[in-house]
Amino acid sequence: KKIMKGKTSKDKIIKKAKEEIISIIEEIEKNKEEIGKHLYKAYQKGRIIGECPECKGNLLLKYSDKTKSSFVGCSRFPECKIVYPLPKGARILKSKCEKCGLPLISYGKPRQRACLDPNCGKEKKDKIEVVGKCPRCGNDLVKRSGRYGEFIGCKGFPKCRFTASVEEVKEKG
Repeated sequence: KKIMKGKTSKDKIIKKAKEEIISIIEEIEKNKEEIGKHLYKAYQKGRIIGECPECKGNLLLKYSDKTKSSFVGCSRFPECKIVYPLPKGARILKSKCEKCGLPLISYGKPRQRACLDPNCGKEKKDKIEVVGKCPRCGNDLVKRSGRYGEFIGCKGFPKCRFTASVEEVKEKG
């Protein structure tokens, strides 16, 4: 408006704008380390999606260059090995799972909702069933599950590879 009314020139406006921009750039340059720290903190905070159920560390959204996919892992890795895979195109929701308290995810077409932990709600097989002693190394023989069903295997696996069918052990037992 001032240029049209003849109160100032275009060159004066451009000079003033350049001075303002140079001043801003100098201020950023002077404080770039501090600004960088704040930006990194905000970036890290944005990756936190919840609390690790095992060690109470932070669950972080991560990306694997090896598998070219996203996953959620504990910030205390390698001490804590909690990892949750994310289906392709999954979004982490703000709502929490009623059973375990982990965040829910939305994935697939049509969109489905599920707990971040793919094993949530499934029974855990914490009870290891010892059925005898290994004839090769003396370790416990335990009931295991494989792709062909249940079998008996040495607890010393992979050092000892003794296996037997459940029926063989019942016959001897």
